[in-house]
Amino acid sequence: MHNFQMKTYRDGLTTVKPHFFMLSKGLNAGKPLETPCPNCFTITTESEEARNFYFWLSYGLWQAQAFMPHLTGSVVPFIRIGDARAVLLAGQEKALKDRRKYLKSLALLQDFEKKAKILQKQVELVKQVKRAIMFQILLE
Repeated sequence: MHNFQMKTYRDGLTTVKPHFFMLSKGLNAGKPLETPCPNCFTITTESEEARNFYFWLSYGLWQAQAFMPHLTGSVVPFIRIGDARAVLLAGQEKALKDRRKYLKSLALLQDFEKKAKILQKQVELVKQVKRAIMFQILLE
C-alpha cells in the first residue's frame, strides 16, 4: 500500500520527492496537474511508482466526478484538503481491492487520454486550415 502527503501549494516551495498537483478550486477541482497553479494541492509520494498510481487514481476519480459531491462554495466552488484526501483514500481502497480490474481500467483510460490528445491536435489543425483558407480568400 502506498502513502502520500497532501499539502496546499505555496509558490516558491519545491520538493525533490516524486509529486504532482491537484486543482482545488472550480468545477474541475480534483483534476491532477503536472505543473502547479495558484489554486492547487501538492501531493508528494515516496516513489515514482506511487506518484503514478495516485496521479492516475485521481485522474480516474476526477473523470468519474467523485470530487463533485464534496465541492463547497457558492461563487467559486472548492474542495477542502481533508475531503480530497478522503476521496483519494477511498479510491485507493477500492483500487487495491481488485487490482487487476483497476489496472485494466487504468490502461483503457490512458489509451483514451492519448487518443483524445491526438483528436485535439487534429481539431487545432482543422482550425488553422480554416483560417488559412479565409485568409487566402479575404486578404489577398
